[in-house]
Amino acid sequence: MTSEFLRRYYVLRIIKNPELYGLSKPYVTYEELKKALEAIVKRHNDDSLYEKLESNSRKTINRDIKDIRSFNNIQIKHKRFSGYYVLEEDFIINDDLKEIFEKTELYLLHHHAHAWKDFVTTSRTSLSPFIDMVALINAIECQYLIEVDYKGWYDDNRFQKIKNIFQPLHIKEINNAWYLIAHNSEIGIYALCLDNRINGLSITNRVCKNPVPFNDSEYFKNSIGILKSDIPPTWIHIQVANHHFKYLESNPLHHSQIIVSRPQDLDTQDLDYSNTRIWGELKIYVEPSYEFFMQILRYNRWVKIISPLHVVEEMKVHIGCMSDYYN
Repeated sequence: MTSEFLRRYYVLRIIKNPELYGLSKPYVTYEELKKALEAIVKRHNDDSLYEKLESNSRKTINRDIKDIRSFNNIQIKHKRFSGYYVLEEDFIINDDLKEIFEKTELYLLHHHAHAWKDFVTTSRTSLSPFIDMVALINAIECQYLIEVDYKGWYDDNRFQKIKNIFQPLHIKEINNAWYLIAHNSEIGIYALCLDNRINGLSITNRVCKNPVPFNDSEYFKNSIGILKSDIPPTWIHIQVANHHFKYLESNPLHHSQIIVSRPQDLDTQDLDYSNTRIWGELKIYVEPSYEFFMQILRYNRWVKIISPLHVVEEMKVHIGCMSDYYN
């Protein structure tokens, strides 16, 4: 992330939500914007990441506003004698802009992990000390081969041990764990968990002669989690209780999620699960794999699979095995 990018990020944030920076809506004057940017710099004294926020002349701000319009398709307007403003209808958060905001905010959280420790608690991951994430990303970009010494667990194809050369393809974080998707000509594409299963990982200076193309969106298109299966994907219909329907609407189970019907009674003081009016329905197109069932079990009695029948029956098997523990 460049300092110029961060300045544009804050320019947009301040003009869109001036009240969060102690300013009144809806207009932000140049002087107020300049003062707000300098206040951010002051709070992060001696941090070079913020140094360009002090480069905030009218000419620079006007250039930033043009860049925001060009890159993010957001129209920041100016009213003479009042200031800058953004109309709600002009502020459309598409998937690209949402990703920019999320990644910027995550980056800032990691960047300030120590300074913000009294204000923010983040989940700890089990990342192996053998992993240099920046170097690994560079290896993916440059298509360098890596040497991996991996001692798998039961979930890794029954304690499979691997010591081989791989082409690193992609890094994915899920459930507070980091995975490297890599390719080996004998094994194929494999998900290596970057925790203490890694006994060694070194990056060579050898470029892969026949690199395998990889598209993470396509590869994980029908998966929940990190594991690929040979199970055909299908539309799975799931009923969701009203109090959790809002959560899954904001945090979809899968990118394919479609709302079939909303609960007739979205807000109820009492949770009567026999009341059909509190249940909504959604559907997702996924492989009904082990990870899918584990994901559904996270939601307790708040969700229930209603079709297709073979997926319902498989869920019954999982729940029956768990129930037997307590009989």
